[in-house]
Amino acid sequence: MKAISILLRCAAVGGAILAFATAAQADEFMDACMLGNSPATDMPKTCACMSTKITGEARADAAEALRRSYKAMSDTSKGIDPSTLPPNLMRGLQAAVLAQADCM
Repeated sequence: MKAISILLRCAAVGGAILAFATAAQADEFMDACMLGNSPATDMPKTCACMSTKITGEARADAAEALRRSYKAMSDTSKGIDPSTLPPNLMRGLQAAVLAQADCM
């Protein structure tokens, strides 16, 4: 009986940690997606949709690619040149663009 109690506690703690990590990852992507956009626009809805389509390993890369793209736009008023990105961020940017197209 005691072993079952310990097992259930461990499962509950593991589930809580997983839920927290997923929420933190979602916030990171949403923050990057919303850079420079007003919450009064349709972007929160679009970013939420995109967030459901970008999962796993590509998620962090997509968030970083969006941050770099925003920085390039604010510094030079030009879009980011994908050929200047490392391969993982190029894939992340591609995932973000495809997700945005699906969500528009």
